[in-house]
Amino acid sequence: MNLSIAIAQMQVTPGDPAANITKMEQFIQAAAKRGADLVVFPEDAICGPLAGQNAFVAEAPGYLAHMQKLAVTYGVDLVPGTWTVGDGIALYNQAHYISADGTLAGIYRKINLWETEKVIIAPGASVSVFPTRFGLVGMVVCWDIAFPPIFTAMNQLGVELVVSPTFWSVPLHAPGTPDALAARQEDIDLIDSLCTARAFENDIVFVYCNAAGTLNLPGSVVTLSGCSQITHPVDKVICRSDGNHEDLLVAEVFHQRSAAAPTVPV
Repeated sequence: MNLSIAIAQMQVTPGDPAANITKMEQFIQAAAKRGADLVVFPEDAICGPLAGQNAFVAEAPGYLAHMQKLAVTYGVDLVPGTWTVGDGIALYNQAHYISADGTLAGIYRKINLWETEKVIIAPGASVSVFPTRFGLVGMVVCWDIAFPPIFTAMNQLGVELVVSPTFWSVPLHAPGTPDALAARQEDIDLIDSLCTARAFENDIVFVYCNAAGTLNLPGSVVTLSGCSQITHPVDKVICRSDGNHEDLLVAEVFHQRSAAAPTVPV
């Protein structure tokens, strides 16, 4: 596996798909100019989290079609974050991997839901590993990173690269207070350890793309953790955003899985 990966750590505007899609294209264009083969966006990048997860379900097919056009226009593979899709009476938080020719290579429905999602979103039922021009790719979303069995299942299918669109925020505290700063540092420490561990223990390249900035909620402001990064089983941290500001990271990645897959205890 040898490719250039771009991570778009983007601030998402809740409930404004048009503004978010415009910004996403700007990131894609900039990444393509820097030679990126694959561009990855945060969870909920188009609609925003919370209410935005179910307010635009009818528009989901249009989002996919538009992102497929952008992949073709800029000649890049694309993981455009996630958005909510309907399937019968159930709603799912779904990620998509779009190839540079516009074809849909794979989808993944988030299995491990955060508390706010469980009210309206159903959990996915299976892991997702699929072929791409770079090798076998899998996807997880945000809180999934904390659950090793998902990675074990993908590993057994030969996955080489795992992509995680994420919207990871700090627990609610008054911005700038000691409690808020301590909470953010605790989250950063957890994110960094999980990203490094998942790559190392599974012999994979792991791409973690978090959102940037803040999220205004009624009566409070939530701060995003940032710290988007690419981790590697040998090289550890290939690149990492140093904060929660908007950022575009582009890095060359090379990895060849060992001939013997890691053994899984029974």
